[in-house]
Amino acid sequence: MRITLLFLGCITYTLGITAQTGSSVHLENDTIRIDSVKQDNNLYVIKNDSDLIPFGRLNRKINTLSIGAENNMLWENLKLFTHVDSINPQSLLSPKNKNETLLDFNDILIVSFHPKPTDSIQKYLDDLKILNRSHKEFVVAVVYGPVSYLEYIPMQNIDALVHCPFATPKTISATAHLLFGAIGTNPELTLKESIQTKSNGRLSFSSLKDAEIPSGSFNKIDEIALNGISEGAFPGCQVLVAIKDSIVYRKSYGTHTYDINSKKVKNDDLYDIASITKIAASTMIAMYLEYRGMLDIDDSLGKYIQNVTGDTDFSKIKIREMMAHQSGLKSWIPFYLKTMSEGQLKKSLYRSVPDSIYSLKVADDIYLKTDYEQTMYDRILNTSLGSKKYKYSDLCYYFTQKVFESILQKKQEDFVHEMIYEPLGLQNIRYLPLNYFDKNRIVPTEHDSTFRKQLIHGYVHDPGAAMLGGVGGHAGVFSNATDLASIMQVFLKNGSYGGQTLFNEEIRKDFTKKQYEKNRRGAGFDRPRQNGGGTCDDLASPTSFGHSGFTGTLAWADPEHDVIFVFLSNRVHPDQGNWKIRDMNIRTDIQHVIYQALGIK
Repeated sequence: MRITLLFLGCITYTLGITAQTGSSVHLENDTIRIDSVKQDNNLYVIKNDSDLIPFGRLNRKINTLSIGAENNMLWENLKLFTHVDSINPQSLLSPKNKNETLLDFNDILIVSFHPKPTDSIQKYLDDLKILNRSHKEFVVAVVYGPVSYLEYIPMQNIDALVHCPFATPKTISATAHLLFGAIGTNPELTLKESIQTKSNGRLSFSSLKDAEIPSGSFNKIDEIALNGISEGAFPGCQVLVAIKDSIVYRKSYGTHTYDINSKKVKNDDLYDIASITKIAASTMIAMYLEYRGMLDIDDSLGKYIQNVTGDTDFSKIKIREMMAHQSGLKSWIPFYLKTMSEGQLKKSLYRSVPDSIYSLKVADDIYLKTDYEQTMYDRILNTSLGSKKYKYSDLCYYFTQKVFESILQKKQEDFVHEMIYEPLGLQNIRYLPLNYFDKNRIVPTEHDSTFRKQLIHGYVHDPGAAMLGGVGGHAGVFSNATDLASIMQVFLKNGSYGGQTLFNEEIRKDFTKKQYEKNRRGAGFDRPRQNGGGTCDDLASPTSFGHSGFTGTLAWADPEHDVIFVFLSNRVHPDQGNWKIRDMNIRTDIQHVIYQALGIK
């Protein structure tokens, strides 16, 4: 493995806009306003040994540095796709600083090189010595400017070369898109030495104009979202729309809470996505395992966790039945009630400081007895099964989690991150967010006055998932709208994304289709009702799929129209009794605006 070095020119431009709408409502809009990033990008791949471009698996360190430019605007574009660190060139050029930046075999280094037109290339020759340093990494050079600049690039020291005759905001953005595979080279641009590269399915960032949608068509979305805030449906939200593989609309509205000093919602803030966990984690894992022959969802539960279920009716439940909510299991069990006495947590079950016996962190200064997890499963197993008809059940996903962990011999939270999220470059979606993110980036949910008696901030809202240590098959994942959109894009692209193959089209179609009569659900996925509507708007196609979340979230993909819609909020703030988001049809009304803008009736 080797480091990737990228040389390109940088032009300063405005990436986003932050504005006040009215007197009190915040709106952040950083939808990328670059015309036709998918076309006429004027980028030429001259060398591409080992098909380095586009970047595939992103579970590696990516660094960038700038030479000859005051602002490394490439960095701003690269960060749209994954985490990228900016470093000082001297950390590589100066012997005394050689250990300052640890570069390993799998690292990528992106160097922004922008000689000013008025300067002689001679001025930069010392800086270009970075290409001649001893290295064990991949080296890719991207050069902006006249072809003559290429004479100063030591071709023997690089593995790939990208050239662009000029640097503009458009070409800088296009370069980042090209490197990550959101676009390929333009086949209409001909150069004798050029090499064609193709998109690897990664979502691009563009504009409504790119999608050929009139700029004012989405104005109604602002109105709906801001009205929801003013009416107290939620303190803030994120809205994202992707059309034909490109994010064309990405806005954040309002604040984290109703407190007068509350933080404004930003596009990289994380929300508790609640039951969307069922598809963003559990179903994704199931599809991944089935593709590799490690799981058959038509097998019974007992095949995988016989030590838990034994020879009971539970052992005969098919995994497909569980994922489609057709198992006969109850909807849910308020497990926390039996851990309380007279409105207080039982001292025999909880501690304020963790140890080997009390290790399940439920909230700040609340640790549940470690073995209580088994008590919860035993309680489910001691309930009677109902008839095999549709009943939405969180309890089903308590058991799918056990199935996956028994197959993988790894915790669900670790597997989904290491094998799915991280290789895809998704840096803003995880279980247990307080372990990985600044708390200020995490949007609080409910003031829990019944169980945990505190503001739930960074801990999963669902009490059952909380009692499992924050990780449930049914709840527990936190994300921003952008990374969740990438997950939905994986489904739309039949398991292929960013050069990775997680599953195939056959599996995607099997999981997203209607599973049983009198049950609209797929395996894991929600679907439109037979006569339209339900969780999604009436205009959504019959083949569309997605999921909603109790906290006020929705993620929906429509393969017929190639549309992704993500809505994230904390409607449970200050308490879960607030159902204005449903009563006002906020999520479906926004989705309706999207379809109308596309001319769908």
